Amino acid sequence: MASCPKYQVVAGSTAIEMTTQTTTAPDLGEEQWSQLLTYSAGGQRTVVKQTAIRTGTVLVIVSGSPGLVDAHLHKALGRIRDSR
Repeated sequence: MASCPKYQVVAGSTAIEMTTQTTTAPDLGEEQWSQLLTYSAGGQRTVVKQTAIRTGTVLVIVSGSPGLVDAHLHKALGRIRDSR
């Protein structure tokens, strides 16, 4: 997605403008990435954050509002580590 920072998706007759922006992911595993996706249509705009952390053979992806992703990422990783 980061290689194509702007594109358009059509859902039915609605054109949705999409933009992506790579952001810094917390260093919590062997590999990590994070991006912000902005959806714009009909005068409305929604921002979604996706963060992925790979630790060992497990990949955790948390997606949602930026504040909630940041607030719950550590908890999600903790659950994975506790279940091993």
